[in-house]
Amino acid sequence: MLIRKFNSIKYIFSTIRGSFIPSMLLLSTLVFFYAQQPFEFPSAALLHYLFLGISCFSLTLLYTANQAKPFFTILLSLTAYLIINHLKMQYGVAFTATPEFQCLCFALPINLFILHMLPQTKLSADAGKYTLLVLLAEATFLQNTCGHMAQIPYIEITLEAIPLQAGAVWCVFLFLILITVCLKNTVLNTGQFYAGICIMMELIYADSTSGLVAFSFGSALILLSAVIIDLYKRYHYDHLEFVGSKNAYLSHAGSKFPFKYTIALFSIDNRDKLLKIYGAKKVESLEQMVINKIRELPYELTFYRYNDAELIMVFKNEDARHTYEFAENIRRTIASSEFIFTSRKSLKITISICISEKTRKDLNASEVTDRAHNALHKNYRFNCNITTKA
Repeated sequence: MLIRKFNSIKYIFSTIRGSFIPSMLLLSTLVFFYAQQPFEFPSAALLHYLFLGISCFSLTLLYTANQAKPFFTILLSLTAYLIINHLKMQYGVAFTATPEFQCLCFALPINLFILHMLPQTKLSADAGKYTLLVLLAEATFLQNTCGHMAQIPYIEITLEAIPLQAGAVWCVFLFLILITVCLKNTVLNTGQFYAGICIMMELIYADSTSGLVAFSFGSALILLSAVIIDLYKRYHYDHLEFVGSKNAYLSHAGSKFPFKYTIALFSIDNRDKLLKIYGAKKVESLEQMVINKIRELPYELTFYRYNDAELIMVFKNEDARHTYEFAENIRRTIASSEFIFTSRKSLKITISICISEKTRKDLNASEVTDRAHNALHKNYRFNCNITTKA
């Protein structure tokens, strides 16, 4: 019970910490707009070019990193900004009454919500290609049907520049995004929520040059900060909570580990079978439960990800003999535990562990882990639920 309360408090503080940067950027944008409007032409032009520059830089960064989810959000925001500027040039001050702008006010929140709910995938994967095709098909469809916007009842009632009904749609979808942020407070989820508020304000004050450039710049800045923090975390941390990546392991081994340390490379037995039965998400949850169970034991160790199936436990200032005793106790503890895997049943699993000590012959940490990896796979041919030395 106390562990659950502690985890809940920890999650609340992690949510607050994750919201600090985007919320401060949003607050700064609001203060800057309401205190400085209307902007002089040089200031508006500067924000205009900064928005375009930040958006293009973010798209290039995400294209290089091969990340799809924030890529399409930024692309959608940039496209909406260009459409608004095109409508301003074509229709002047009357552009807010055009069906194209009204259609944009309704379509943006729906698309941002759908992109927010999509899982994180590689930009080069099929899901990324299909997303782009769907957005292009939707743009073509809206272009041919936006003339019917005038048939919506009371469409002339507006919230500043946008129809009142569109404002209600924005509030509904932002509230739904907020719920997902509370359930899963990733950097991208939080950034997309605050950027969505900025984009909504950008539409509300679209008839004002100051509002358009200020809030578009604010949304671009929020999304860029979320992208940079997310890429940093992906490089240093695994998707499991408080588990470092292999890159972090190699970096820490060279700078933070003592000269004497031993690793314990471990994996859940019959993991491929569990993947087929339960799927990747539930197996990840099972790995997290295993790590939490190990953390309850009185050992000072650090966890890292070695590959999709294997994790590393680092025992600092310990030799192979003592680490073997610790690892054997860990293996027995996991084997005797029951994990509440679903709402209706518990699951008993076993793990296999291989010990590898850092010696003077090892040039780097990769040799230590590779030795353990090869030995663990060799032992898997004959048995599982074992503790062995490399």
